[in-house]
Amino acid sequence: MADLQFRLTDDLWHDMMTLEGASISAIVVWDQSMIDDALDEPLTPANRPFVDIDLYLTNQIKLELYGASIAIDEESDPIIGLDDIGETLAQHARHGAIIDEIASGPEEMLVLVLSNARQESLLVAVSAWMEDAWETLPEDAI
Repeated sequence: MADLQFRLTDDLWHDMMTLEGASISAIVVWDQSMIDDALDEPLTPANRPFVDIDLYLTNQIKLELYGASIAIDEESDPIIGLDDIGETLAQHARHGAIIDEIASGPEEMLVLVLSNARQESLLVAVSAWMEDAWETLPEDAI
């Protein structure tokens, strides 16, 4: 899958099910997002609700996640602020993060449920995504 995806169709969901259980080797959080221009208010690192994230999986697959919001659970508000989002993902990754579940949110939005060895979960709701392969981990990865 090399094309940018915006909706989790049944076919894409079936293809992505193979990622359930995949361990995350590294995470890169970008300081800007593909959807920044679509937001009404000017963004600062402190009020950023969305980020772009690269997930490097141990099976050499890289998921490029665009316009992602991170929440602790379905009832929680998304985490706000680039530092808080990055720290939450880093803490989660330090404890062996995996893709626990591929789910669908409102308007067929991709939602990744990440979990770790401490039985903690994060919900990553994604506006768009692309799957690619990787050979070496970036130096700025978490």
